[in-house]
Amino acid sequence: MATPRYTYWHHGFFLKLFRFIFGPFFRFYYRFSAKSIAIKKTGPNLILANHTAEFDIIFLDMLFDAPLYFVASDQLLNSGKGSWFLKTFFNPIPKSKSVADLALVKRMKSVINEGGNICIFPEGNATMNGGPSPIPEGMGRLIKFLDVPVKFIRIEGLYLSAPRWSYHRKFGPSTMTEIANLNPVDFNQMDPETIEKIVKDSLNISAYQQPLGLYKGKKLAEGLHKLIFSCPNCHQLFSTYSKGNSLKCRECKLDSHYDEKGLLTINQVTLNLIEHDRANLQRFHYQMLKHKQNFQIEYPCEVSFWQSNQQRRSKFQKANIKLSQDGVKLSLKDEELHYSFEKIFAEAIQVRTKLLIYPNDGPMLLICFPKEYSHYGLLNVIKWYKQALKGETDDDFSKRSASTFLGL
Repeated sequence: MATPRYTYWHHGFFLKLFRFIFGPFFRFYYRFSAKSIAIKKTGPNLILANHTAEFDIIFLDMLFDAPLYFVASDQLLNSGKGSWFLKTFFNPIPKSKSVADLALVKRMKSVINEGGNICIFPEGNATMNGGPSPIPEGMGRLIKFLDVPVKFIRIEGLYLSAPRWSYHRKFGPSTMTEIANLNPVDFNQMDPETIEKIVKDSLNISAYQQPLGLYKGKKLAEGLHKLIFSCPNCHQLFSTYSKGNSLKCRECKLDSHYDEKGLLTINQVTLNLIEHDRANLQRFHYQMLKHKQNFQIEYPCEVSFWQSNQQRRSKFQKANIKLSQDGVKLSLKDEELHYSFEKIFAEAIQVRTKLLIYPNDGPMLLICFPKEYSHYGLLNVIKWYKQALKGETDDDFSKRSASTFLGL
């Protein structure tokens, strides 16, 4: 049986049309400026970039003179008309989010053999706090297998323009820059671990390393409670909310201010969001150690189910989700589903309001929350309980830094 083709001439035509119609708007709206990079005559290439916002792909597509075939979550490709549009005109390479997908490598090799250029965000998820996200193992072996030149792209400014937690756009500059190249003649002499270290070092990029300017707007802090879900003042979990330029707490008089540099001042101490999130996760860790027997949280939500062999996921239906030491419980109209933490293979967050849960058996769950709730906080509850089940004593577990197992 013939392998289906991935690259077509109309992808390049549509890219030019997209740039002509929408390019000026995006460049103006995000104050985006970058020098074009020619790859049409030198491809195929592998493009690796840090992941700062959901729409990074739009600007990367405007950066190069040939189409890029992005490795994208399969959840973007099973939701109806929008998925048809993406498949028809951009044809992303699908990957199960947070799950190893052996078929992905075969798809990528097919694109390379057809002369197509592949783009990957090795971090997988767009950053929540502006800092680099962990890069899974295996990039070194993948680079050697694909055996094409690698270009490393630094994306700057888009996180502070539109943080993943934010309700409102901030107005400031953004750009993309080619920072390094790695050619087969060089990396074929290296072992996969050395290549992997180069990837991690090259993409160890923070939104706060080289600030490009101020990011102005109204209600700058609204949505920040989705990231900082433990109170910096009273340490209560899931008690924060945001209003205007401030992060607030329902349980105490939290004094804070988020500014145009993307910095948060609490009790007259100013830190960036990477540092605040590290402290947030550590507070969360201590509170969970203290209250894990009695901890529970329940939110209204909507849930959709999807099996990997299905073309489309199910329609969203109303539900309630409850997290406690017993696991994840979903109460739907006609049934109640329970997933113990031992039975959850992987978890991830998608865009700004959705939580993905991959059970060991059965369909994947896509859970959508009202924007006032922190899906990032719920993700960390699941990760925390899964880590707590690994056999360490409570005393040993309490001495660990939360950042070692919660993703910083």
